[in-house]
Amino acid sequence: MDFELTEAQQRLMQRADELAREKIAPRAAKYDRAMEFPVEDIQDLHREGWLVANLDRKYGGLGFGLYGEDPLAYFLLIEHLAYGNPSTAHCFQVHNNTLMMITMMGADEQRKRWLEPTVKRGALLPGAGAEPVGVPSSVAKRVDGGYVLNGAKHYATNAPLAEWFWVSGGIDGTPKGLMMLVRKGAPGMRIDNSFWQPMGMKACVSPMVYFENCFVPEEDVLGKIGQFRAENWLGKINFGFTANYLGAAQAIYDWSLGYTRERGGGKDLLRQLRVGELKSMIDASRLLLYHAVEVFKQDQARAMVMANEAKWMTKETLDKVMRWSGEVCGSTALFEKYPLERLLRDMHVHGLHGRHDIAALVVGAAELGEPYDLNRTR
Repeated sequence: MDFELTEAQQRLMQRADELAREKIAPRAAKYDRAMEFPVEDIQDLHREGWLVANLDRKYGGLGFGLYGEDPLAYFLLIEHLAYGNPSTAHCFQVHNNTLMMITMMGADEQRKRWLEPTVKRGALLPGAGAEPVGVPSSVAKRVDGGYVLNGAKHYATNAPLAEWFWVSGGIDGTPKGLMMLVRKGAPGMRIDNSFWQPMGMKACVSPMVYFENCFVPEEDVLGKIGQFRAENWLGKINFGFTANYLGAAQAIYDWSLGYTRERGGGKDLLRQLRVGELKSMIDASRLLLYHAVEVFKQDQARAMVMANEAKWMTKETLDKVMRWSGEVCGSTALFEKYPLERLLRDMHVHGLHGRHDIAALVVGAAELGEPYDLNRTR
């Protein structure tokens, strides 16, 4: 479809497609089987300069992302990288979302210190915010010169290639959140890689991280107390998850379409009907996402409600594409020699980011003029 992308966006999309098809997709099965972080993929992204995609141009970045000169470019990259491997795309997404927060909230000295490993060595930034159910919430206690952090974080994506970890925690027993950058290997910090044993997204290595009396100096605090929730940063990541779902849905659809054609199933009227439905739903989801990104600069609150709408629609589309692919292709297509089996496992796991109905709930509350929480995921 023609979305009136700029020439620069079209070139970026073409380059991402080439990388996804020629390098990232062929490696995906290897990393999946070994349950290893996609190091070669990240090295390629570093060579392309995309690990500083969401860094402001004045700091040496590309100026993509919600607050950049070209917001859509970031989500185009996620979408087209996910076509090759959703795990790689998510690693890229988490890193650049953290980069965007550092760009917007960090002081000059902090940016230079925290981003030097990325610029020079292709190090990644994890977003260690999620916490296991049933354990005490992470808490930072004020002490002379900084804070002492205690708690546990899971889904710390990018830990294998990280030198700094973005971490959030309550402060002194209050619900107000504090954001910190903790250097890997800091005393009191422990990474448990054995946690990561999922059925899908295996290459998106996201271990458990524990903090026990871990001292964080004042200079490693990012932004103001409570700024993360006040500025709806949990709501902002909906854009990136949606782009990943969209790219994966397109990959599943395209592969299933080709498989069906090769086996001579295109004349079946039921298959024609399903293909028509899915093509329409994928294109509609893409339009919703791109439009939400476009609106962000003019009206952030409205754009984030639209992002929930796009996320709900894209997840509905993804679920239908996944169900259809098995029905139309048959069980043989789910053998390990084909990429469909991995993609379905990946998206069964990745599609569980927050409860699906919450996105529709936010949209419905906004439509009815009732209060809603853009940070809500459950």
